[in-house]
Amino acid sequence: MRILDAIVAGQRDPKELVKLRDERIKKSTPEEMEAALEGDWRPEHLFALRQSLNAYRFFQEQLDECDLHLKETMEQVIVEMNLSAWQAPQPEGDSRPTRKIKRKRVFGNAPKIDLSQHLRTLAGLDLTQTMGISTLSALVLISEVGIDMSRWRNEKAFAAWMGLAPDHKISGGRILSNRTRPVINRAATILRLMALATGKTDTVLGHFYRRIRARSGAPKAITATARKLACLVYHLIKHKEPYIEPELAGYLQRFEKQRLTNLARQARTLGYQLVPAT
Repeated sequence: MRILDAIVAGQRDPKELVKLRDERIKKSTPEEMEAALEGDWRPEHLFALRQSLNAYRFFQEQLDECDLHLKETMEQVIVEMNLSAWQAPQPEGDSRPTRKIKRKRVFGNAPKIDLSQHLRTLAGLDLTQTMGISTLSALVLISEVGIDMSRWRNEKAFAAWMGLAPDHKISGGRILSNRTRPVINRAATILRLMALATGKTDTVLGHFYRRIRARSGAPKAITATARKLACLVYHLIKHKEPYIEPELAGYLQRFEKQRLTNLARQARTLGYQLVPAT
């Protein structure tokens, strides 16, 4: 941005422009940037650049106003619901690790104002400590589903409402189709994006995503993982319980045991018996 502002202000010397580069830039050398900043500086291109910079700053100001309005609205809702400030729960003998509360970096169009405390007070727990949920994602989820989970009889109905559960079409005892219903839901879209990001992590949900993807492909893996996340969000908001990361070693051990059980059953069906390799 400093380089673009200098160009619009009339600076044309590549050596002077490169001095404005960010010190964190490592992939491009100053010499490469100097070569890239050589140009004929056509008036129509400079005019378009000036217009683009003005438009960018205008929309950034609009986003800042949205952030302030969002903060005021959340404060008003908290007062109307007579909610007290959220306090972090104290651990009660559970040895499984919980995520540390920390300030996360702001990406994209996420609110620049720290709304984490307002969000925790409104939801009754810290949703951002759940795998893959950012402050912006949590805000979208709360705005779409609210904090009253009594409207759904259980987590399965909640996932089905989002269009993340199979919609079985049966005729004559045969399943004709089990595709999910086409539902336009911002909360479901957020959960699908979270599922895709979670699939890259070394966690229980990450292993689940990769296992389903290897068997059925990425689209079904995203939907299946998003459904698990929906059930998790339902449980957390309804019971106001902090998220506790499941033990990966225990999950892998149970999965291997289930695989052996299935192989042994198939072997018995074919008249064979599994024998451990020596």
